[in-house]
Amino acid sequence: MPIIARSPLLGCDAGFLDDLFVSPAQRGKGVGKSLIEGVAKIARSRSWPFVRWITASDNASARRHYDELAAKTH
Repeated sequence: MPIIARSPLLGCDAGFLDDLFVSPAQRGKGVGKSLIEGVAKIARSRSWPFVRWITASDNASARRHYDELAAKTH
């Protein structure tokens, strides 16, 4: 479940997801993508302007999923 985070510059709530874990036995089955899409659905239902999620820079597989849905930030 994403955490509600304040966006001081926008003066509203937004979402924050501190990484996402899929067990090795379930990887490659679309589970990660489904979880990310679920978070995006929650964000839309709460009118969040964005969701930030953090993952390790060396986790290439997860980065590919995240980068399909969002712009990378530093």
